Amino acid sequence: MKSFIPALFMTLILSTTAYAGFNGPSDARAVTTVQEAVEAGEMTTCVLEGNIIRHTERNRYLFQDKSGSMVVDIPPHVFALVDVTPQDHVRITGEIGGKKRPDVQDPHLRVRYIEKLS
Repeated sequence: MKSFIPALFMTLILSTTAYAGFNGPSDARAVTTVQEAVEAGEMTTCVLEGNIIRHTERNRYLFQDKSGSMVVDIPPHVFALVDVTPQDHVRITGEIGGKKRPDVQDPHLRVRYIEKLS
């Protein structure tokens, strides 16, 4: 019985999902258009709304909004259970990467979260 209680306690702790974060105002300004994102510096946070219009290679896709298009890097785990087509309007959140090495021009958005809006 003594080993049952700790096992039950651990099972309850490990099976509960914890969601935590800050809910309130922020002074940080996220980039919201592709045009701004292309001009932004390394590690700039971007929240873009538009369409993923084409798969280019591996985890790379072409994303487009009203201001233009850019390459985004979306790992498979970010898609999770969301199926997206070119007709779906999505919101993607991530950081600009690939600008640290000017000899290898590969600016892109590293997507951390995707949300299907339509």
